[in-house]
Amino acid sequence: MHGLELLVPEAAASVDSIQFKLILGGTHQQAYLEQHATIQPTVFRSFQQIAWLHEQLGQLSTVFIPALPEPPKTDMMDDQDYVERKRLQVARYFEKLIQRPPLYNYPSFVHFLSNDMSPAQVSRAKGVLSFLRFSRPSKLTRAKFHSYKVMEPVEGDENELFHRHQIYILMLESYFGAMAESLERVIQLRDGLADTLTDLGDTLIETTQSKYQLGEGISYKDLQRALDRKMQLFGMLMDELGFLITRQGKEEAMEYGDVVLGYKDSMDGLKTIFNTRTQRLMEYVESAKNRSRKRDRTDRLKLRMGLHANEVQAALAEEQQATDALAEHKKEFDTCQSNVKEEMRLFEGQKTRSIDQHDLLCPTAAAV
Repeated sequence: MHGLELLVPEAAASVDSIQFKLILGGTHQQAYLEQHATIQPTVFRSFQQIAWLHEQLGQLSTVFIPALPEPPKTDMMDDQDYVERKRLQVARYFEKLIQRPPLYNYPSFVHFLSNDMSPAQVSRAKGVLSFLRFSRPSKLTRAKFHSYKVMEPVEGDENELFHRHQIYILMLESYFGAMAESLERVIQLRDGLADTLTDLGDTLIETTQSKYQLGEGISYKDLQRALDRKMQLFGMLMDELGFLITRQGKEEAMEYGDVVLGYKDSMDGLKTIFNTRTQRLMEYVESAKNRSRKRDRTDRLKLRMGLHANEVQAALAEEQQATDALAEHKKEFDTCQSNVKEEMRLFEGQKTRSIDQHDLLCPTAAAV
């Protein structure tokens, strides 16, 4: 079912938490509500409850789970810009979730949007969770790809294709990390430029405090007053320019940085579903080897004892069981591999839209 939206139009902060207003919309909203009778079209959820949902969805190893923002600083809860930035990050999080049917049909997701969701159902993580700050990328250990080389190819395996995908994901992780560090340097430079402009404005205004005179006599007073007015105006303009650089330019770069870091952290989610496919492939290959061993044993017994011998009949039954198990493992592998392909398609579409959108908002940062 496509055509669902989960919007986050409002957010409000208390002393140690942020509450979000979530509105279910889209062309398939009514059908979804009829399918899940307990769901409410509008709910209010804290960030801790969203973190609980994220933990529950983490049990799905075959579906890409977007990265959840990092824990907050509680002393920033009274900053409206901080809360708004958090709202945007949560909105992007749900924008990715709501495009994946296995996620929005998952029982925990349905429960999250229902009246049955309790305020006590929060993340097990310690501390108050808040929004993703744009800062130096964390040095935490990253998830790694599981390596497995198939010695004998099996039907349906596209290992070469997925190996290229893995290389691409590692390159993206490195690329987004380098971009995030470059954006951080841009923000630091903006801070320095804003401080310099503010100091310049203050210095200019100081020159109007009668410390510096053009000369003596009445004839110079009018010139001095005119110069003072111009210098005051110029000083005020410098202060205003410094404010704009800090407020507008820096915020645009930070928002773009949030998007970049969000996708960098999302690489772990992609690695998880790729590793699940690798695990299914290993099980599929082992099942194929087991069936081959059973078949070879049956063929040897046939040659030695004949088809109707009891031992041969028992071997045929074991071979059939191995064949059935192989078919089941192949089905699981095919489904998993198809899911990973679909997740990559969705991920690429979302990444392209997000980057293109913020290229328009922050062309300077995007060009770094």
